[in-house]
Amino acid sequence: MATWESVIRTRTELSGEERDYLSALVREWSLLADLSFSDLVLFVRTWDAAGWFVAAHVRPSTAPTAVTEDPVRSFLPRSHALTLERALVAGEIVRGAGERGARLGNRQVPEPIEAIPIPYRGSVVAVVARYSQIDQRRLGELEKQYLSAGDILFGMLSRGELPLATPGTLGGDVPRVGDGLIRLDAAGAIRYASPNARSCLRRFGIVDPADGTLLAEELSRSMPRHEPVDPDDLRVASGEAGEAEFTSAAGIITMRTLPLRDPHGSSGAVVLVRDVSDTRRQERALLSKDATIREIHHRVKNNLQTVGALLRLQARRMPAGEGRAALSDAVARVGTIALVHDSLSRSPGEEIDFTDISGRVLTMARDAAAAQEQPSPRVTMAGSLGILPSAAATPLAMVLAELLLNAMEHSHAEHVVVSCERDDDRIVLRVADDGVGFDAESATGLGLQIARTLVTEQLGGTMVVRSGGHPPWPVPGEGLKHDEMATEVAISCVL
Repeated sequence: MATWESVIRTRTELSGEERDYLSALVREWSLLADLSFSDLVLFVRTWDAAGWFVAAHVRPSTAPTAVTEDPVRSFLPRSHALTLERALVAGEIVRGAGERGARLGNRQVPEPIEAIPIPYRGSVVAVVARYSQIDQRRLGELEKQYLSAGDILFGMLSRGELPLATPGTLGGDVPRVGDGLIRLDAAGAIRYASPNARSCLRRFGIVDPADGTLLAEELSRSMPRHEPVDPDDLRVASGEAGEAEFTSAAGIITMRTLPLRDPHGSSGAVVLVRDVSDTRRQERALLSKDATIREIHHRVKNNLQTVGALLRLQARRMPAGEGRAALSDAVARVGTIALVHDSLSRSPGEEIDFTDISGRVLTMARDAAAAQEQPSPRVTMAGSLGILPSAAATPLAMVLAELLLNAMEHSHAEHVVVSCERDDDRIVLRVADDGVGFDAESATGLGLQIARTLVTEQLGGTMVVRSGGHPPWPVPGEGLKHDEMATEVAISCVL
């Protein structure tokens, strides 16, 4: 589906800079729609000047929509767009003169109540049309303040003073009109505060701000005295453009300020406020929970390492033989689980980079083989499984450790190849070696049984063993001959 930017690029002769300017406007214009209780439709002139094309549309969250059907990509001939034509020629806001409406999308709509030209570097590049169903004869003080601020902002838009080039810092916590609105005069004093805004300030610790008091001073008095106040945040509360967050002992609020300027100079500012106390508490609770989980993983890792150390100590006291080898294998298995918990203790979530785990498992397997005085084969690792959930990473690490230990301790291999493949949620892990091989049908080794059980029961996958007498199979890696590999174990599963 074509984006509105592609519509502008293919249907008009606007330059890249002009398209970027309109894109910045569209990112901000929901504020204008809410203040004016209006649907806003962005019209751009077609390249042949035959009419107008709808590039974007926004509905208000403070009033019923006046344009129920999506009008984007609709065409409006010049004969049905007289108000738009007058705004284009005059370069100033034009009110509708009562002409008949036009069809936008699949629905007939009335003539816009206003058409606002969008100038850029001396020429009008688009026109914003306002469509509204609000009855202006029955307005309360709140609605009048909204419309008054919206009219000033529309005037700034028609003079090229909007959108403001101020970086946003609040992300999804930026307040909207319905969260709370405060009108400031040129000195930063409160002229009007909506009921929602007064509730936000009251939860912050400002009991009942009187009209005429300085908002920045009220905020400063409610904030902890031992914490320095950012002067940039206070300037936002005084009427400068920007976004800020304020914290007191009672609550937390975010704030967005837009200066208002009429043709004669400053008209104060409109300040949007939002109480984010509950949101911040939830974020702190999640951070605390995450830290607790990581601490648990860290302690589990420490306990497993202690168990491994005790098993290793016991193995050293035993004579060489099957008992000592079994304890050494147990040390490796406990160590593998400890590696996973160590990675989880350093990760922000319950996911692990398996590339890091596989490298550490390989090192541990080499150490285990060396402890039993087995020669260490050359190991080649190819591919990556990327980020895996812990529920899959733990059994997969155990399987990899078992297969590596088997290849290093029992196959007398000189070369071991570990290859990893991933296609969306499907993963394939292969371990191949050039050792003596074995009868895959009658093999009853404990390590192979553990690996098969983990693959089938915990990973819900399949494990295929090919050894001795089978045709060659592909083995990734530089300088390898496929027929040199005597044994391959392939694990396949879906996450």
